[in-house]
Amino acid sequence: MSSSLPVCPHHSLPMCLLERDKTRCLSPAAAEQWGQLLPTSLLLGKAGIMASDCEPALNQAESRNPTLERYLGALREAKNDSEQFAALLLVTKAVKAGDIDAKTRRRIFDAVGFTFPNRLLTTKEAPDGCPDHVLRALGVALLACFCSDPELASHPQVLNKIPILSTFLTARGDPDDAARRSMIDDTYQCLTAVAGTPRGPRHLIAGGTVSALCQAYLGHGYGFDQALALLVGLLAAAETQCWKEAEPDLLAVLRGLSEDFQRAEDASKFELCQLLPLFLPPTTVPPECHRDLQAGLARILGSKLSSWQRNPALKLAARLAHACGSDWIPVGSSGSKFLALLVNLACVEVRLALEETGTEVKEDVVTACYALMELGIQECTRCEQSLLKEPQKVQLVSIMKEAIGAVIHYLLQVGPEKQKEPFVFASVRILGAWLAEETSSLHKEVCQLLPFLVRYAKTLYEEAEEANDISQQVANLAISPTTPGPSWPGDALRLLLPGWCHLTVEDGPREILIKEGAPSLLCKYFLQQWELTSPGHDTSVLPDSVEIGLQTCCHIFLNLVVTAPGLIKRDACFTSLMNTLMTSLPSLVQQQGRLLLAANVATLGLLMARLLSTSPALQGTPASRGFFAAAILFLSQSHVARATPGSDQAVLALSPDYEGIWADLQELWFLGMQAFTGCVPLLPWLAPAALRSRWPQELLQLLGSVSPNSVKPEMVAAYQGVLVELARANRLCREAMRLQAGEETASHYRMAALEQCLSEP
Repeated sequence: MSSSLPVCPHHSLPMCLLERDKTRCLSPAAAEQWGQLLPTSLLLGKAGIMASDCEPALNQAESRNPTLERYLGALREAKNDSEQFAALLLVTKAVKAGDIDAKTRRRIFDAVGFTFPNRLLTTKEAPDGCPDHVLRALGVALLACFCSDPELASHPQVLNKIPILSTFLTARGDPDDAARRSMIDDTYQCLTAVAGTPRGPRHLIAGGTVSALCQAYLGHGYGFDQALALLVGLLAAAETQCWKEAEPDLLAVLRGLSEDFQRAEDASKFELCQLLPLFLPPTTVPPECHRDLQAGLARILGSKLSSWQRNPALKLAARLAHACGSDWIPVGSSGSKFLALLVNLACVEVRLALEETGTEVKEDVVTACYALMELGIQECTRCEQSLLKEPQKVQLVSIMKEAIGAVIHYLLQVGPEKQKEPFVFASVRILGAWLAEETSSLHKEVCQLLPFLVRYAKTLYEEAEEANDISQQVANLAISPTTPGPSWPGDALRLLLPGWCHLTVEDGPREILIKEGAPSLLCKYFLQQWELTSPGHDTSVLPDSVEIGLQTCCHIFLNLVVTAPGLIKRDACFTSLMNTLMTSLPSLVQQQGRLLLAANVATLGLLMARLLSTSPALQGTPASRGFFAAAILFLSQSHVARATPGSDQAVLALSPDYEGIWADLQELWFLGMQAFTGCVPLLPWLAPAALRSRWPQELLQLLGSVSPNSVKPEMVAAYQGVLVELARANRLCREAMRLQAGEETASHYRMAALEQCLSEP
């Protein structure tokens, strides 16, 4: 192998750089000279000059430099690595970076191809005296030059080098080695160019680049700042895929950034505020990061700041609040003061943005403040383990009331042309969160806004696909769509249901809602949402918000049944609703884990049946019989006889399925018992059907097997109401009750009305 380089006297360039045998490997001297020439040559736009920066056209470049064509010809005709390398160096001297455009660069690539750089990258043994990384550095340098062309950056021959390039980021070596540093810079240039192509991020993630970047950043070696910049770009482009492929490494970066954030005393803490939201995971924020993040935010927000310093901190706090609720805030005096500060700042920001007319609203910042206000609402309404003390709650409620007033003021000015804007959706969301807990304050303003809210909800419901897109855009304003915690629902109506449930109890708001067509809209919405839970749909993948929304709709309908019975009788939408309830309850009561929804459906259906008793659909049709059989099943299985140690007599106890949710269920159960009792005299076929189900017999048997002292008075009254109406409605029912020792049981429980009814013929 030759160790010297014959030089051309006219060009001062090597004429032969490789021995003539079959090893096809550069000599150490050749590699060394190439390594010296390349960083200073600006060949093919290297050192940051991209194709877009070069104005001269190809024909202009050629006319100024006719020698280039001869050297390109020599490059194309090169028979081995020696000749190709020599021709490359000739091209280096023949052109200047400022004289080269994209077409010329592409012609040079076409002459070189990928074969030469491929061999350089995959060569495992370097010649004696040549550092093992020099050949790879040459190969990466060529790739970096080629990747300045977007078409070449997405070429399969570049994409299949991603795993190799990724390993270079974490390779050990002399940190002061200029060639190694150049190779690292070139590697980042290649990977950044690939990331800028349409499918580039996906290829980088699959090639292990995310983990390599994380390790490069955590190692704080040369180029670690470039690693962080590229990580930010990949997370912004494909967050979910990044976390799926490299969660442990990304969590390690998050921990490092959190520690840096907590320690930062200079302007870097504001930069970290902007970076950290991108590194919060879609699953859960590690608890070990909570303290550092909260401490860093407390130090920033507790200082007097300009808006550009404060706003990123508010947005980071909003992300944490959305992901973790209040779990990231420490318990105790410091935590409660910090939370109060967060909510105070958020409310001030909202008022400043929305009360001053003509002021440009920073929608992403205000949306972040909305998330912090939601956190404040949750903590103020939490009875147990709240971070806030009662005086703090009172103060924050007053402050939030003023901010909500500003939101209402803003929404009153929203015209039809703005209704599909994401920020309007976000504003309706925070108002819905407030109304879910508080409707007495700002009562006049809320009533004034109700017509708009109904129209807005109807518009988005009728254009559901666009509403989902709006919801996603809202998430993108300040809160990542993949962060854990409460989701941003895809329709405005679901946001408003809890508040409307409260408002339908009051005469004034209820009349406005009815006038604006809210009941009809709610019926359509309920039927649409119910379709998602019907057979043929996988209910296991449904978000909890769907079932909660159905339950809240039932509560609103229950309010209307009680307060506006005439509406139920005259509006055809409630007939359709009744039909759906009747056909759905039989299968619903059989489904595990859905007892609370079944209770809502059963109770609502029973109350509506009492009002719609003359409807043909309730005259003993198969659907009506199936519904009442399912309702009896729900009502009859709530309690069982349970033996007690040391006693001969059992006690009445809740059945296991009902026990865990009885606090939410009992009101519906008692209301259902009362509604069933009212249906018996209105539907002549119902008493014989109940008798065939053996409910009255089994109920008396249950009461006879337990101690009367274990049955609460309200339970005795509910049971007696059903038994009395069944006995009065049907002779066979009376006879069956007598055979089940009904008179004796009535006497034991002091059920005077039942005892008298059974004593009659």
